Amino acid sequence: MDKEVLSANPEGKILAIGELLVDLIPAREQMRIEDTGPVLKTASGSAGIFACAAARLGAPVGFIGKVGRDPLSRMVTFAIQKENVDTQCLAVSDEGQIGLAFLEYTENGRNYQYYRTDSVGSRLCAGDLKDSCFAKAFAVHFPGMLLELNESMRGACRRAAELAKKYGVALSFDPNIRQEMIRDEQARKRLMDMVSRADIIAPTLEEGRKITGKNSLGDVLRALRALGPRVIALTMDRDGAALCVGEKVILADAASVQEADPTGAGDTFAAALCVGLREGMEPKRLAMFCNTAGALAVTKRGAIGTALPSRAEVDEMMQANPCRIRETTLPQIG
Repeated sequence: MDKEVLSANPEGKILAIGELLVDLIPAREQMRIEDTGPVLKTASGSAGIFACAAARLGAPVGFIGKVGRDPLSRMVTFAIQKENVDTQCLAVSDEGQIGLAFLEYTENGRNYQYYRTDSVGSRLCAGDLKDSCFAKAFAVHFPGMLLELNESMRGACRRAAELAKKYGVALSFDPNIRQEMIRDEQARKRLMDMVSRADIIAPTLEEGRKITGKNSLGDVLRALRALGPRVIALTMDRDGAALCVGEKVILADAASVQEADPTGAGDTFAAALCVGLREGMEPKRLAMFCNTAGALAVTKRGAIGTALPSRAEVDEMMQANPCRIRETTLPQIG
């Protein structure tokens, strides 16, 4: 794929915007949040996972966000720096402390309990975003949950979209739909506005259905394409993934892995999508690359520093155990 189609800066960094968090993960099986006992403390946050995954996959990456001067803010900053993520555009503030997320694994899946009200990371605002951070970037990415954190973060997201357009930077958006994003008409309008501004989107199939009101894979892809994005990648859980680039649609079967924890799988998939587009991968290889990276992310618990796959691991799995790929076209797919 021609890199010039998406960005004026084909050799630039991939930027991620968002809130860094500290995840506290139970260290023993069936441990609940209310239980006493040891926990694993890791850096997290959707955009932070995306940034570190993209860096592990070989791209130059920068993170835009806000942290405090508390020890846990230093911890998450050091954690993403260790993953080779540039933090020159990370604001350091006296406004508060980093947010926390406690995690438990139940018979119904993961459950998060957030302690992030007025966290320093949620106070990122439009004024914190500098033109110099965007001027030579390839792409900027952020998750849709940011649109419903507060007005300050909404302003930062809108400003990011404006700066992306100003400098010819590809805008990557993961709808990452939470219930609060579709609870009222204003929230839905914010979501739809950002989808229409984006060059690249990476929703799940179910999110695609919620955005478009369509049901079949083909109808969802066609409706999303009509909204404006030029690259659409749908994850479909155990049914694999679908990549739409122009009129081409590539279907990738799910990779065969043993799941330990789905944390970060979608963020890793979206990161691989941006990395592959920056490298100009042709659509079939790009679909396999994203699918494989996302699959490997579920094989270990945690995310940053513990579970994100390296480029060598992704390349090795693509060669040793490639997922089945089929090609069709946007008009033909049902």
